[in-house]
Amino acid sequence: MRTSTNNTVSRVKSAVVFYLIAMVAIHLYLFWITRDMVRRGYSDFAIYYCAGTIVREGLGHSLYDDVTQFRVQEQFAPDVPIRHGALPYTHPPFEALFFAPFTYVSYPKAFVLWDLFNVGMLVLSVFLLRPHLAAFQRHSAVLSILASFAFFPVFFALLQGQDAILLLFLYTLSFLSLKKDRPAVAGAWLALGLYKFHLVLPFIVLLLAQKRTKVLRGFLPVAFLLAVISVLLVGPSQIMLYPHYVLNLENTMARGAIVPSDMPNLRGVIYLLLGGSAFTDAIVLVASFVLLLAVAWYSRVAADPDSLDGGFALSLVTTVLVSYHAMGYDLSMLLLAAFLLGNCWLTAPALPRWPQKCMAFAVGLLFFSPLESVLLIKYNRLGLTGWFVLLWLVGIMGYLSSQFHPSSSLSSRSA
Repeated sequence: MRTSTNNTVSRVKSAVVFYLIAMVAIHLYLFWITRDMVRRGYSDFAIYYCAGTIVREGLGHSLYDDVTQFRVQEQFAPDVPIRHGALPYTHPPFEALFFAPFTYVSYPKAFVLWDLFNVGMLVLSVFLLRPHLAAFQRHSAVLSILASFAFFPVFFALLQGQDAILLLFLYTLSFLSLKKDRPAVAGAWLALGLYKFHLVLPFIVLLLAQKRTKVLRGFLPVAFLLAVISVLLVGPSQIMLYPHYVLNLENTMARGAIVPSDMPNLRGVIYLLLGGSAFTDAIVLVASFVLLLAVAWYSRVAADPDSLDGGFALSLVTTVLVSYHAMGYDLSMLLLAAFLLGNCWLTAPALPRWPQKCMAFAVGLLFFSPLESVLLIKYNRLGLTGWFVLLWLVGIMGYLSSQFHPSSSLSSRSA
């Protein structure tokens, strides 16, 4: 019997490894066929290289000026005929300072350096997490690294030269700090992720709902420091202009650079259902607010307060859904949720079937690159993956409820 079980486990593991290798191979192929476009400056990394250049040249007062951005982008990426205006830099000023050192080399070299830096953060995240994931210690770290590169949002972030993997790394450091009972340090790491404030602030709300209020001791001072740095970089007038600049880009869709139908969150889901009607934005905001409050209430009274892994994963998935602006690469942060829940799944004595199926189906589709590639490249409908994320959220809540209320879970399985 034991031999038969071992053989089954071995076959399943071999099938998983083969599948992950196939996904990575697809990613490498897509990288290869688009390499010339990346070199010429079609990717989003042009945004950060441009912002870094503006800050390095002492032009911070013009950081949010479209004419200045376009002029700088034409200097290092002149061979992009479809670009008739700047790819807009929409993040807070302090992030531009981070990218300034990359501008001392040419754009293609800077892109390679940035992607190598991202690869390093991704691999380091795996090794930092392993001591806290008992189920993953039974297998080689290579398997976890392979899974990381097989995750389509991670590939998309690398292809675009985006900053989403950095946010994944900061969330990993925050989780590890909470594991070591250092909430103030966890809050400090989260504050560094405020360059994507819409993907951090909802998470802070959910941590507070889980009664992890001590994170504010690290979050607030670092957030204040970053605000001071931003003012020093661009001046008070640009700081005052920044909210209007961002809202105007969202309202005008940034000349096609912002596509709600490609957003894998509630905004993308609702936009695909209702289109761009006059009431769509209001419905999105109300639905996001209601979902955030519902999960916050659930985290406070219905889930296991001692389940850091599950609660952290729940907060990550909810944050993506309620964020008003999220693109495919922003789902990179959900790789951490997949690892945490995978560990819970493999170490839990039993899971109710319906949460198990919900989570397996949702995560499986997020790892199925051909589907996401077609939705993104051919149809501009990556927002459909928002349904997968919603299904994942339902599965997580079912799992956490079963752990906190095992008797009800057992009775439901018996029924």
